[in-house]
Amino acid sequence: MNDASHPAGAMKTKRITERVVARARSRAARYEITCGALPGFILRVLPSGKKVYYVRYRASGRDTRERIGLTTEWSLRDARQRALERLMSSRAGSLPSPRAGARGAVAPTRRALPDEEAPASPLLREFAARFLSEHVDRRLKPASRYKYRQLLRTMILPSFGARRLHELERAEVIQWHGARARTPSEANNGLVVLKSLYSRAIEWGVLPSSFTSPATRVKRFPETPRERFLTPEERARLEECFAAVLKIPFGNKGGFRWETIGALRLLSHTGMRRGEALRLQWSMIDWNHRVIYLPDSKTGRRAIPLSSAALEILEEARARGNPSPFVFPSSKGTAIQGVTLSKSWMRVRARVGLEDVRLHDLRHSAASDAICSGVPLAIVGKILGHRKASTTQRYAHLSDEALHAGVEQMGRAITRNSRRGKSPRPKKKKTTTTTTTTK
Repeated sequence: MNDASHPAGAMKTKRITERVVARARSRAARYEITCGALPGFILRVLPSGKKVYYVRYRASGRDTRERIGLTTEWSLRDARQRALERLMSSRAGSLPSPRAGARGAVAPTRRALPDEEAPASPLLREFAARFLSEHVDRRLKPASRYKYRQLLRTMILPSFGARRLHELERAEVIQWHGARARTPSEANNGLVVLKSLYSRAIEWGVLPSSFTSPATRVKRFPETPRERFLTPEERARLEECFAAVLKIPFGNKGGFRWETIGALRLLSHTGMRRGEALRLQWSMIDWNHRVIYLPDSKTGRRAIPLSSAALEILEEARARGNPSPFVFPSSKGTAIQGVTLSKSWMRVRARVGLEDVRLHDLRHSAASDAICSGVPLAIVGKILGHRKASTTQRYAHLSDEALHAGVEQMGRAITRNSRRGKSPRPKKKKTTTTTTTTK
């Protein structure tokens, strides 16, 4: 029934839930509550106390309100499903005429003819397969692809895989996210994946553009970024360890392949990301200008200037004459896997006594050493390949420490030079008292 000719009274916007339906009270004039989660889904409250579900959409250029049925005839879940189907059909331009029942009401049946109703939204696990193949695998980098698949497999699909996309409520997502408070970073990452999945569903027309994702406005857990930097003494111990393990033949207890240690040393001296070092190829190195040109890093194309120490590591790798295109190849000539290098690092750090130092902390330590030696934050951001200045800003406290240390050093120098330049004080003459004896 087209009800656009009957203007509604005051309209409120809030998420329509069972509680909202139950608490809606009649007034002298009818009024409507439109759903904030599914715009177009309406609850109309009449002066008689009756409550009716409606769906509002555009059909043939006209604003149309279609009556779904009384709240006593339809469950909220079925009414919302019906509204979603009509909204999706109107968006596709294939909206059929409403079926008129008694007094023009849509019959509250779920067994409609195939040509009369648009299909329901897919199960989340069904859409997840498309999400992975058409978005994750095509647009994300390998490390992100791995993480997205892991979070879908372990967190999202076990909880919501059997639900249809439009059925999931924000309250359920809040409860699901909150139950993972002990692993806040993992919970926040899972929320990011769920948001991305719903964004693609809306973008691809699987859900109407008016649909509000249940993952929106879910408060993330605060995360304290971990900061662990190597001290000069720890760096010295680490370099000694690298030299010692290379003297042990590979295959013997405690031995490592040279390529593994070479990759770790390059990470330590350049602050490169793990994947950047492992995928480094000879064609990316400009020996004349002492620069590595990465065609595709985490932040896009990137140039990494090389220090003399880093260049020495690469020259040593070249001298080994390995025919692989990779600078640090595996025994098969392919790139070393990230997990393999991480496991090797865990063996090295246990030998040095640095069990709390992650592989990524070598990158943080490179930034720390640069800043503490007086390199400006902007230059450090360039060296590390930060896309945003805010990323480098996390090291600002190190810059302040270097500044204070510089001020103290300057003060000591000024004091020392001031004393050195002072003219000597004139010595006081000793006065001798002469006693005369009168005879």
